[in-house]
Formats: sequence, structure tokens, C-alpha cells
Amino acid sequence: MKRRTSPNERSKGFRRFIAFLGFSSTLLADPRCISCHQDIVESYARTGMGRSITLPAAEVQPERSWHTSSGRVASVLWTRGKLVHSLQQGDRRASYEVAYAIGSGNQGKSYLIRLADSLFQSPLAWYAGRRTWDMSPGYQDDPAPDFYRPVTMECLFCHAGEARAIRGSQNRYLDPPFAVAAISCERCHGDPSRHLLEPRPESIVNPGKLPAAIRDSVCESCHLSGEARVLNPGRQFSDFRPGMPLEEVFSVYVPEKRNANGTLKVVSHSEQMAASRCASASGGQLWCGTCHDPHREPGEKARAVWYREKCLGCHRDESVPRHRLKQGDDCTGCHMPRLKAYDGGHTAFTDHWIRRASGNQSSGSQKTADQAELLRAWREPPEPVRKRNLALAYIGNSQTTKSLRRYQEGVRLLNSVLNGNQADGAVAMVVGLQFMRQNQPAKAVPWFRRAMLEEPGNSLRHLTLAAALAEAGEAGGAANEAREAIRLEPLLEDAYTLLARIEPERASYWKEQYSKLVPLRIQR
Repeated sequence: MKRRTSPNERSKGFRRFIAFLGFSSTLLADPRCISCHQDIVESYARTGMGRSITLPAAEVQPERSWHTSSGRVASVLWTRGKLVHSLQQGDRRASYEVAYAIGSGNQGKSYLIRLADSLFQSPLAWYAGRRTWDMSPGYQDDPAPDFYRPVTMECLFCHAGEARAIRGSQNRYLDPPFAVAAISCERCHGDPSRHLLEPRPESIVNPGKLPAAIRDSVCESCHLSGEARVLNPGRQFSDFRPGMPLEEVFSVYVPEKRNANGTLKVVSHSEQMAASRCASASGGQLWCGTCHDPHREPGEKARAVWYREKCLGCHRDESVPRHRLKQGDDCTGCHMPRLKAYDGGHTAFTDHWIRRASGNQSSGSQKTADQAELLRAWREPPEPVRKRNLALAYIGNSQTTKSLRRYQEGVRLLNSVLNGNQADGAVAMVVGLQFMRQNQPAKAVPWFRRAMLEEPGNSLRHLTLAAALAEAGEAGGAANEAREAIRLEPLLEDAYTLLARIEPERASYWKEQYSKLVPLRIQR
């Protein structure tokens, strides 16, 4: 008779299993789940989501040095079990030990360094397809790359299981920074507490059993970036939980018309799939889980067969054998080609806009977004915040796309929102910034004060108020607010820069104070 293993034995076995894979048990899924779901937990540990954050490892190319477009020399070195990233210019060199790797490694990995209690992104990344190190997306043409790009909670919401951000800060985190590092079971199934006490199917969220919009919200919380994401008043991205509509927390905005030119964004899979005839003809039945099993991934050799069987689940008419004989068995190779993503650096991603192959579809040429297109909500948020969210989406997006049309539409909607007296902190910040754009800092100050009072522990709001006060000629008040921003966030570089400008006689002092915190900075 086969001896039954105890939950504790299975948990120990799981830790040995993931140690064999080369991961730290503290970075992977809740081991409590293995008591009943051993096969699922072990296979999930091998998936991209199960490896979303890991400890750094020696890649196939453990060492490399190269000249960047900025003239600085970048180098990577795996030494004594540690990964070290460096930048050098002349006789100045900045070297940091990597704390965490972000990304499954299927396409590549980005890396985090830690300074005091703050997380920053390294400008160096690993690209699995090319099996080499290179500059991270956004750093390729940077004239002065460095290690001080803040890693915000909005970023880690999609890459981490549970990050422990200090509220109101830009990139400060508790120690350790992750309660759960890699994306865990809770991201799709919700809090397991009740299920652990009452292990029944009804006591845990099963996304596949939810109404379509709520079901899709689970995947869309990370795989639908759109052109803008806008939080509802008082909400944080981490407030979203499986089983609730996404729009209870934030709204996603997309162009009114999808580009027909093959534009592909890294995390717009949901938008692409919705444009497919397969999705529209399914009446809401086709969703991410139709083709993807979140608990396991097919191997490279089995991938074409795996996805072909998913396609044949719907396409079984008499024309299929003839089509396979003529075109072959790789359905996704023709109908979901890999294209270069315009926001994904040196890599390519699968286009989820399922359609007939065309001459330019698989060309892989880089495209840009249509910046003149009007926006619409992916799904409408609650009525009281519809105009407010759309206004913030337009204005926020216009900052990155430089679209005058979107900016003008945002201002028009913002004025109607203010007439309805919906001036919460986020709206007040936007109104204040519009006055700053118009070179009217004195009018911006009261709006920034309103926003700051709503979140008195928000370092960036104190800094923004300080900048407005400085422009309005109130140097004393500006200096006080900048100092408060530094107290809340000691590595907030812009606050030191502002103080050096407000107090020119002490400029060297403020530069020195910041330099003490980042002594390895190349450019001072």
C-alpha cells in the first residue's frame, strides 16, 4: 500500500524541487497550496508567471563588456555567486550588485538594484533570444544612462506577487521589499484563507467560472495596458482582487479604432485578441484561458501541436484537412506571427490579433502608435467617474504621445469635471499642472495644496508644490516643501536640484548631500 505523504512533507519536497530548478523558495508560490495541488504548483513554478521575479543567476553569457551609444562602457560580471552591473566613463565607475531579476527569461530579464530602502532599475538587461546582454528598453539611446530609474509600485503590480511599497513614496519599500516576490496563486485565485479552512471549489475564485467581464479582468489587470490607465479616486492598483470588475479600481483606455498597420504593444494582448473574428464570433466564450493554461506551458517542441489542438477545438469543418495539407500544422505561425513590439526593446512578441496571413503581417517591421486617435474606455467605469477618468487619460497620455488633439480633448473634459465639482487629489494635481504649463504658478499653488492635503505623506506632491511655490516667488515656502519631500524620500534627486536652485548660496551643499547618498554616480 502506498504511503500517503503529509502536507509538511509535500511542502519540503516542493522546496527541494524548486531549489533544483535554481530558484529561491521565498520567491515562488505559496507552498500551502502544494498540500492538495502538488502537480499544479510544481508545473506552475516552471511557467513565466511563476518565474516573474527571481534571484539573479549566471546567464549563458555570464560576462560581457561593451561600449554604449552614450560613450559609456557597460559591463556585466558573475562573480562569487553575485551578479554585478557596471557603467564606466573615464575614471569614474558605478558598480552595483543586482538584487532581483524581473521577467521569466523567455524573452529576457530586467534587473533591480537596491539603494537603502529604494528600488531602481539597472540599465542593463539580458535578451534570451539573442543570448546576450544589452541596454534595457528605454536606455538604448540614452545620452547618460545610469542606475537611478525609480521602480514604482505601478510597475511591480504586474511583475510581483506582493510588493511592500511605502505608501506615498515613489520607490521606497519595506525590508524585505516583497511579501511574495513572484506572481503567486493569489493573483488569479484571490485570498486562499477561506479555501484553506474549507477546501471546496466554492471557497476560492476560479476565473473560468466567473462572468465574462469579471473573468477577463483577472488577465487584463496586467495584459491590457492600453494608451492610459487611470485609478479611481482613493484607489491603488494593488486594490484589485480576482472576482471584482477591473473598473472598480482603475479604467483602461484604448484608441477608438485599432491600427490596421500591425502595431504591437508588449502588454496589449487583450486588445489584440478582441479585434479578432474568433473572439467576436464566440460571444464571449473565447478568452485567454481557452488557449493558455496558466498552470503549465508547452515545451518548445510541443508548442505548435499544443496550440493547433486549441484551434481545432473550434475549427473542425471539412476544409481543415485540406488547409493543413497545403499550409502545414503551425496555426499560430501564420495567424498569430511574432512581430517586433515598439515598446519592447530588442525583442519580438506574439501578435494576438488572430487573422488571415497577409503580405505585411509577418514582416516584423517596427510600428508606432497612432497618436491622433481619440480614446475610449475598454469598459466604462462607474458613472460618477467616467468624465473624470477619461479627462485624466487624455491629459496623461498626451504628455507621452505629444498629441495636441488628445491634450485639447482632455482639457475640455477636465473643465466639465470641475463644473461638476469632482476635484479629488489626482484631478487637483492635473489642474495645477495645467496652470504651470500656462506659466501661472500662483494659480497652481492652491490646487497643489489641495492635492497634498489629501495625501500629506506623498513625497512627489510635496515636491510639485515646492516647484510651484519657487516659480511663484515664494522661496521660503518652496524650500520647506522640498525639505519635506526629502524627509519622506531621501533619494528624491529632483528635490535636491530644486533646493540648489532656490538657495544658490547653498547649491554645493545640496549637491553634496545627494552625492553622499549615491557616491557611485558618474555624472554629478
